[in-house]
Amino acid sequence: MSRKGFTLLEILCAVALVGLVTALSVSTYYAISRSWEASTDYMDKMQRTDFALNQLISGLRSMYYPHDGKQDFNYGFVLIDNGNGEDPRRSDMIEWSKTGTAIVGNKSAVADSVHRVQVMVLEEGDHDWKEDIEVTGLYARHCPDPVLRPKDDEVDYTFENDEMYQPVLIADGIVGFNCRVLKSAETADSDLGRAEFEDEWDQSNAVPYKVELTFHVRDPEEASYRSNTAPIMRIVRIPVFEQSQDGAAPPGEDDGSAAAANRDRAGGNRGGGNRGGAAPPDAGGGGGAPPPGP
Repeated sequence: MSRKGFTLLEILCAVALVGLVTALSVSTYYAISRSWEASTDYMDKMQRTDFALNQLISGLRSMYYPHDGKQDFNYGFVLIDNGNGEDPRRSDMIEWSKTGTAIVGNKSAVADSVHRVQVMVLEEGDHDWKEDIEVTGLYARHCPDPVLRPKDDEVDYTFENDEMYQPVLIADGIVGFNCRVLKSAETADSDLGRAEFEDEWDQSNAVPYKVELTFHVRDPEEASYRSNTAPIMRIVRIPVFEQSQDGAAPPGEDDGSAAAANRDRAGGNRGGGNRGGAAPPDAGGGGGAPPPGP
């Protein structure tokens, strides 16, 4: 007489097999879900970083320099070099004068006039302005043009007064910022196709020919093969470079004699400037530039 059915051992093996398949399926689903969330978060950060880059590029391209035939520390480009910029503590700070809504927004009171901006990375917990920084990211501060600030010798209206101008978050997730400058068109090596960008900018009464911007974005969950940040780089040509050099003529003016006359009048002001853009004692307001060092 034959018996039909499953033995207890066969049932246990089937249950174990089903459990194993279920565990593998759940584990695979969980891994795929985490990878999807990490990729989505990373793409979101990259999009916000790209937005921040476009804002910064637009702000640099709208840099302002007066057509008055002379150089002026109030409108020069300032670069504070703090290292390679891979983390907030080694991130650079840049400062310049501009017009337009880039960085400050179309609702800002200074958008329709000349104003000065300062861009830097601030770390969570840093004390800046009146409150601690809540999230690490790229921040900007802006203040009115020196000629529009109140005349009060007892109040410091430059960026040195960190309680005067609140830093505004441009994009979070940016943990590092590095800026290098190409001082003039002559510093480009045309034979090798290589530009000689430098980390220091001492000529604070003028602006560089080009700037190289590198943002470091934190990878999801600090995971990576070589570092915990992903660099993104852009190079920006500064339109007002020529007119900042010895008071050159505005773009489009081909009167060589007038440009030469302007250079002769302002030639004695070139090459000056302390590191970080500090103005000399007789230069008037510093336009937000740091004071001279000891």
